[in-house]
Amino acid sequence: MVRTRMIQDKAGMKTYPSLLFALVLFSILVACKDRSNPGTEHGTARPAHWGYEGKDGPEYWPALNPAYAACGQGKSQSPINITQTADGDARAWKLDYKKSSLKIAHHEHVTDIVDNGHTIQVSVDGGSTLTTDRGVYSLKQFHFHTPSEHTVDGSYFPMEMHFVHQSADGKFAVVAALIQEGSENENLGKIIPHLPKAKGDSAHLPEVELELSFHLPATTASYTYMGSLTTPPCTEEVEWLVFRDPISASKAQIEAFASRLSPSNRPTQPLNGRIIGSRTMVNKVRP
Repeated sequence: MVRTRMIQDKAGMKTYPSLLFALVLFSILVACKDRSNPGTEHGTARPAHWGYEGKDGPEYWPALNPAYAACGQGKSQSPINITQTADGDARAWKLDYKKSSLKIAHHEHVTDIVDNGHTIQVSVDGGSTLTTDRGVYSLKQFHFHTPSEHTVDGSYFPMEMHFVHQSADGKFAVVAALIQEGSENENLGKIIPHLPKAKGDSAHLPEVELELSFHLPATTASYTYMGSLTTPPCTEEVEWLVFRDPISASKAQIEAFASRLSPSNRPTQPLNGRIIGSRTMVNKVRP
């Protein structure tokens, strides 16, 4: 039988090895806790919750997290007010969207874009692209805001839809469709019955095919400008295309989204000398 020996220090105090081991282990754990605190290294702050109202609202975003500094300091922020005197530009962008089955999720954040927020996001199958002067972007998802984020000559629309694209080098391009109250929208009608009832719920609906181009206006005249993500961290250098003509949805369809999302729009941001261009869009839809 091996007996545990006691150790005596210079002061004559006796300490068991098991107690020494416990003290050493405690010290290590405390040190590890300090090192794992993201607020103590490289100026990285803990993720901050944000929203659209109260102390979490857009005017407070820059103060919630150092990573959100662009939300207050950026000079090319989105959304903006669009005037119908935009400068012309003959070059066309190209949309190449294919049919997609639906994967619908209601997140407290948009996982492909930002860390926090509120939206209903629809993920799509791969293969749909947007080609601009800067390169080719792949469609990742689309989501909704109520009321609209962009305004036209100072007027809001009841709803806005964002098609979010990303390039191979991580840059973003967003195609926006404004939604007005009018006739029923067939494609939104396919989505609404499956809308999650609570945050965190999701559904995969491979049997539902969506013609993505049907979410877009029949005419392809568009406004373009350089802006940012409309949610924290408000990353800039985002290419924006906003269709000039809105699409329609019935009052009941708009309410189905508004009851879950409203309000979910950031106020318009200063233009700061940016030029709003006008373009045409070449649409191509394939199976």
